Amino acid sequence: MVELGVWLVLTTVLGPLIAAASCAGWELLSAGASERMVVRTTTAGLVASLAAALVTAGRFAWNPVAHELEAGSWLTMGSYEVPIVFHLDATSVVFSLLSASLTALTTVFSSTYLHREPGFLRFFVLLGLFGGGIQLVALAGALDLFFAGWELLGLSSALFIGFFKDRAEPVRASVRAFATYRAADIAFFLGIVATHESLGSTRLTVMSEAGQLPGWQRTLLASLFLLPALAKSAQLPFSSWLPRAMEGPTPSSALFYGSLSIHSGLYLLLRIHPILDVAPAVEFVGFGLGVATAVFGALVARVQTDAKSALAFSTLAQTGLILAEIAAGWTALALVHLVGHALLRVGQYLRAPSTLHDAHQRGHHAAPPWFERALPLAIQPRLFAWSLHRFRLDEWTERAVAPLWWLSARVEQWDLRLRRWFDLDRESP
Repeated sequence: MVELGVWLVLTTVLGPLIAAASCAGWELLSAGASERMVVRTTTAGLVASLAAALVTAGRFAWNPVAHELEAGSWLTMGSYEVPIVFHLDATSVVFSLLSASLTALTTVFSSTYLHREPGFLRFFVLLGLFGGGIQLVALAGALDLFFAGWELLGLSSALFIGFFKDRAEPVRASVRAFATYRAADIAFFLGIVATHESLGSTRLTVMSEAGQLPGWQRTLLASLFLLPALAKSAQLPFSSWLPRAMEGPTPSSALFYGSLSIHSGLYLLLRIHPILDVAPAVEFVGFGLGVATAVFGALVARVQTDAKSALAFSTLAQTGLILAEIAAGWTALALVHLVGHALLRVGQYLRAPSTLHDAHQRGHHAAPPWFERALPLAIQPRLFAWSLHRFRLDEWTERAVAPLWWLSARVEQWDLRLRRWFDLDRESP
């Protein structure tokens, strides 16, 4: 008999996915679903997920002991097993509740914001996929299950960036982000395989045994997990995709690049921190990249001329600090910082379309120039000139993904030729 805790966790994960599948099914099987039906279905799935997350959090608060919930095996091949196991501790419960709350809030906001938008149904289907993926990331008790949620996040993220597919720039930004995810996810996949080979399992509970491995294995494992975390959270040198992600709708920007998805890489490091903690060289690299990203984001944010870009680089500054905190071993502080930053940013992103109105109502007050006072006057002009060009990071990234632009253009040409061929074939007697 399946225990109550397992049912609650499965409801938290599957509620949004079932809602997304239902909305997509109605569109495929009928003439189309009304906006009201789409919103009600998606809201029902996300509210069920939120209610289950609240009950799970209450049960854990009553008995705050970290434990696993078993729900069978996903795949078994010889000695290799992909278990359906969920890990409940303070970190997973907090992140799950945060994710469920903000996803439900964004759904309510989006129902009005995207009214009569041509991609209304598509937006809510992707929102359901994201809601299930982020819960799988939050509650997974094994890296294999974590990776499944991670992939749902990457897919929905790229599709949200390219949501306005009739314009070239959102599509280019989507390809850039997806290419970054794919390249880094190779390291994640290799890390999962290496963890199984080294520790005999990919469960989070065996991570504490990493200290028994040789030094080079600990460093290799930690490096394989640090790389996808850097890419998903847009840390240097992968930061250039984040400002371009603002091409998507404002609600998705708030949910993905202000509050939840942007923190998922940092959450991965919190989950595998026992491995990171026994690899001091990787911790040192992570700390350095976090501080560098924070400085980069703070400098570039101060020269932006639009609200969403300024918020994007401000987000980079804070996520860089959270990465430095994790690398320094301050995991509790990093979790509190993550939650506070997510709550702040989701409000700021959702209010971004009203920034001009707010400025007229309350008046504009410039930020205190504390940052400028900390910099020597001799280097300030050159430093802010570099910030205007984003330290040429975009140019370097453009060169790296140039082959993908060429491949995408060829695929589009082949697609057009095939569609023309099929259309001609249908017209022939």
